[in-house]
This record gives sequence, C-alpha cells and structure tokens, in this order.
Amino acid sequence: MVFLYRLLLIPTRLTLTASNVAFRLAMFLAGCFSAFVTCSWVLWLVLTKGPTKVFSKKQRGGTTKLPHRHLVRGAPISDTPGVQLHYVVAGQEKAPLMLFIHGYPQNWYTWRHQLKAFKQSFKVVALDLRGFGFSDAPAGRKNYEREAVLEDIQGVIEALGCSEKNAAAKCILVGHDWGASIALEFAASHPNMVEKLIIMNGVQACHCLDYFKTHPTQILRSCYMFFYQLPLLPEFICSADNFAILRTCMAGKLMGIQSKAIHSTEVEMEAYLYCLAECGGLTPPINYYRGMSTWIPPKCKDLLMPTLVLWGEKDICLESGLISHIQGNARKSFEVQRIPEAGHWIQEDVPEKVNELMWAFLTGKEGKE
Repeated sequence: MVFLYRLLLIPTRLTLTASNVAFRLAMFLAGCFSAFVTCSWVLWLVLTKGPTKVFSKKQRGGTTKLPHRHLVRGAPISDTPGVQLHYVVAGQEKAPLMLFIHGYPQNWYTWRHQLKAFKQSFKVVALDLRGFGFSDAPAGRKNYEREAVLEDIQGVIEALGCSEKNAAAKCILVGHDWGASIALEFAASHPNMVEKLIIMNGVQACHCLDYFKTHPTQILRSCYMFFYQLPLLPEFICSADNFAILRTCMAGKLMGIQSKAIHSTEVEMEAYLYCLAECGGLTPPINYYRGMSTWIPPKCKDLLMPTLVLWGEKDICLESGLISHIQGNARKSFEVQRIPEAGHWIQEDVPEKVNELMWAFLTGKEGKE
C-alpha cells in the first residue's frame, strides 16, 4: 500500500521538479540577458565617448551642510564591530516617531519633501541604511542579510521612538523600494513596534518569488536583480561613465521621475552619487540583492497594523499586480492608492500628492480602493 502511494506521487514530484528547474533557468537567463544588455551599453559608451571618459573617476567636492546625526548600533554579526548609522531628524523631540527607509540606490535625501511636510506633527527621521549614504558599510555579504538589517531598524526605533518615559518604543514606518521590503518584513516580525505602515512601490522578497512563477514579464522587469548576483561586474558596469546607468534609472525619461513639473537637478543627483562614489561604494548596496535569499521565509507573516500602499503606475521595475500579494497578508485596514502619473520614485515624482494621501491615512480619512 505504501509502495502504491509513493508510486502515485511520482508524477507530482516530477512536475514540481520540472517547474522548479524551469523557474531557475528563467532567472538564470534573465540575469544573462541583463548582463549582455548592460555590457553592450558600456561598450557603446566606450565607442562613442572613449575609454578615458567612461572609466575615469569624476572628482567630487565636499557635501553640502546637512543636519547629520549618528546612532551607534551593536552589529548582530559577532565578529563585526558596532555599526554607526546616519540619520536626519526634524520635528519635536517628544512627538511620535515617523521613520523613513529609503531604497536602492538612494539614501535619506529621497525623503526631503516628506521631512518638511510632517515635521510639525511628528519626530521625522530619515535613515541611511547600513551600506548606504553616510552610514557605516561593513564588509561582507552577511552584514546585509535579513537579521542584520532588521536589528538595525529595531535599534533605531528603540533609541528614538519613546516619546514618553517607560513607554513602549513604536513608530509610523514608511518605506520605498528596498525600504518598503524591509518595512514590510519588520512590521510583520515586530507588530508591537509599528503603529501604522506606509509602503511605496515595493514588496517583500517572498511575494516577488511567488509572483515570478506566474508572471514571466516580471522576471524580465527584475532581471537586474539576477545580474546583481554576479561578483564585481555589476559594480564595474554601474560605475562606468559617472554612474550612467544609475543616473538613467533615476532621471531618464522612461525609468526616472515622470512628472513634467519636476526634474532631478545635478545637485539632487549628486546627493546620491557622492555617497556611492566617495563613501561606502557600490558593493554594500548591491550586497542587499546578493543576500536576497535570506529575505525569503517559508511563509510571509501577517500585517497586524493599518497599512497604506502608494503605487506609481508608471513603474518600469515592478508590476502593480504585486499589490494583491501584500494585501493577502493584511489583517487590519488596508488601503491602496494608485497614482497613474507617477513612476517608481513616487515620493519625489509627486511629493504633494503623496503627502496629501499620507495625511489622509494618518488622520483616519482614508478610503479603500
């Protein structure tokens, strides 16, 4: 009887194995395709601009005066010294904490419009994740895996999120891109520390994996993720011609800010490129992608707090169909606001609209999709 049972399971196991092989092959091919396209682009740059211009390092001046603050966190990796995290803060010291987490390849500066808008009512803190901006960038992939990053977020909230003596540390957590993925994962793992959650164009890695299996077009959109698994080549390609690829992603007509009224200036772009060139470099930020497997738990945990998702529908990197995967884990109020005219960099693309929707959500005037 047991033999017959095992025999009947063989077709199912073969189907699952074949599906897994096909999925891994698709990701491998997507990575190869991305590597071919980016290498071809750099070759074209060399042919049109010359190798000296493409591969020479631009001389950069000092940064503008910013309200820098630092918080020393004990690193979760035992052989790594304490990690110093940089953040920018505004608002009243005893006001409720609103913590902003940026994505790749940006830093705290992406939240400049929100810091101004919410500082009257909240203690607003825009964090530089480890490896980004002016935060420390410890060497090694392990320092950018799930547990290390989530412990950083927990430490920041514990240090800055107590508005009253002996009160539990908590915050309103806001994240974009990789910051959204981190915010979702932290909120699901530490629900007692997140009062409300605001997500912008980003999902958890586990949702991406599930979505890939039924939406091959998303694999193509995400081929850069697989390209980043390669050693050294991504850093070499992305830094060529003064970070031409990254500048195109953040400021180009197709992938950059979509608003006709707002354009990324050289000064604004330099706020990101300076840190990539002069501080920790590209390897630490890319190591987040190289450690993606640690962000994929067997099952995504539930979201036990009110959640707002803001989504720029002109996003080239992420399909809006991913939103339903986030919603499947929501157990409290879940609001989705799609902004048709905005792209991936939604908080910079339409800052006034984003701030308006955030205020409505925070004051209880939200309306579900």
